[in-house]
Amino acid sequence: MAFPSYDFIIVGGGTSGCLLAHRLAHAPSRPSVLIVEAGGQPEGDTLRAPYYRYTPASTRQDLDHGYATVPQKELGGREIPFTRGKGLGGSSILNFMVYLYGSKEDYNRWAELVGDESWKWAEVQELFKKIEDFDITGAKNYSHLANPDPENHGKGGTIKICLPPVLEQGTELILEAITKNGPPVNLDFNSGNPVGVGISPVSYSKEGRTTSATAHLVGAPDNLAIWIDAPVHQLIFEGDRVVGVEAADGRKATAGKEVILSAGALDSPKLLLLSGIGPAKELEGLGISVVKDLPGVGKHLQDHVLAFLCAEVKGNPLNNKYAFEKDATLILEAQALWEKNYSGDFTRHNNTSWAGFLKVPDMEHLLEYKALDEGWREFLSRDAVPHYEFIGNNILMPPDAQLDEGNGYLCVGSFLMNPLSEGSLTLRSANPEDKPLIDPAYLNHPLDKRLFIEGIRQTWQMLFENPDIKKHIKRKLRGPASLSDEDIVEFIKTAATTVWHANGSVKMGKKDDPLACVDSDCRVYGVEGLRVVDLSVCPLTTNNHTQATAYLIGEKVAEKMIVEYEL
Repeated sequence: MAFPSYDFIIVGGGTSGCLLAHRLAHAPSRPSVLIVEAGGQPEGDTLRAPYYRYTPASTRQDLDHGYATVPQKELGGREIPFTRGKGLGGSSILNFMVYLYGSKEDYNRWAELVGDESWKWAEVQELFKKIEDFDITGAKNYSHLANPDPENHGKGGTIKICLPPVLEQGTELILEAITKNGPPVNLDFNSGNPVGVGISPVSYSKEGRTTSATAHLVGAPDNLAIWIDAPVHQLIFEGDRVVGVEAADGRKATAGKEVILSAGALDSPKLLLLSGIGPAKELEGLGISVVKDLPGVGKHLQDHVLAFLCAEVKGNPLNNKYAFEKDATLILEAQALWEKNYSGDFTRHNNTSWAGFLKVPDMEHLLEYKALDEGWREFLSRDAVPHYEFIGNNILMPPDAQLDEGNGYLCVGSFLMNPLSEGSLTLRSANPEDKPLIDPAYLNHPLDKRLFIEGIRQTWQMLFENPDIKKHIKRKLRGPASLSDEDIVEFIKTAATTVWHANGSVKMGKKDDPLACVDSDCRVYGVEGLRVVDLSVCPLTTNNHTQATAYLIGEKVAEKMIVEYEL
């Protein structure tokens, strides 16, 4: 029986995969491309408007793979839900729309680790500009808080990015209070140096959320085919070459040139392992025939960990979302205006993320820092490398908290940057239907734990103990009992969670790196006709919210493949 054949098959229609498919399909030679996506075509009222930026991740289980971590020792033995987008667009359907490049030093260090200078900041910055269509005009209304240089940003790319046209209530008051006697304003987080406090760009436009599918699959050319509701269970081999894929429903397709895995940092290593590519002993123990002994598959899994800090506010000087959220009539009126012409309160509430990327003072004196190898000590000491992030205008935490009538709330997330803890993804069995064992090993590295403690402490002090903010606070809703190390550790055990930035589980690296799985062009070592193009290839965790890096990986590899195959 003959199966349909394509030049390229992309497994996963997510953030990187849709962009890669678009670029390949639009190359001058018009190669044939197939996307095979486990989920369907996302639809629904809560998927576009800025007001709903936090909603799909918690309410649309049909768009989520339903993963969770194994119990995390440093997080009180809790299993942490790990939301992963399922459907065309992948996790760009469910993310919180923050669009940050990270630090220029992330990419300079990346280039050092993989031995390829094309990953350095100078080249990467040009790719970011090519990817985006950045509407900067909103900043004219608050140029003291955001004022990017248009020369450093792109116009006409596929990903619509903006700075909010109007800031949410309270944003200026809070940022001016923080910077009054504290860290400086950063007028452009995407300049290559994120250190400072300011307004984050976001991945939406007047029409709402940008997903990789809305950006790259609308009006797809006839040489780009898409299978939906088709989770891939096996790669098809001829010798040591991958020549096709088999979906759960029995459909098969072959690739004349390459199969590209773009299923994300959890599902790409899962499919490699199921197909016999990974640590030989693990595979043999599950009765899986070993095609290629590749010890790093599923290892080096990393993620950002965060904790939400929240307080009830007297009145609503810092934000007036709570009254809106509790009023069904106002919601219906806002829905009607959004559907009519993309206007109204759905464009205003939850439209702004103010943030800070900061260093922990005197880090070099910490014993945990001194124990690092010289390369990581030097990297973490670079001026443009932050140690933690805080981000505001989040949802009420805990979500079931009841506030007094007329009051509001202030919720801030405090994140660890540059995690050094390395976890793993392994299979439960050889059954593709079984969910994998996901162990991010949060805070297992002693410096991670120390810097996270410091980040939470400093975030609380900077905001909730700031005199210009504290006067508005009525009571603590979520936070440590005190700012002692002991109380912060106890708080972490009960409250810390993930922000879903999994990466590194099919690590890019030099051939002599024992955990390296792909080369700097994302080709899998020792297997012909196979690449991995998504966040799983990251050799380090970038200082950002990682959707921009996922797009970057797709763009970088598309350019490399177009040259390699003379497309």
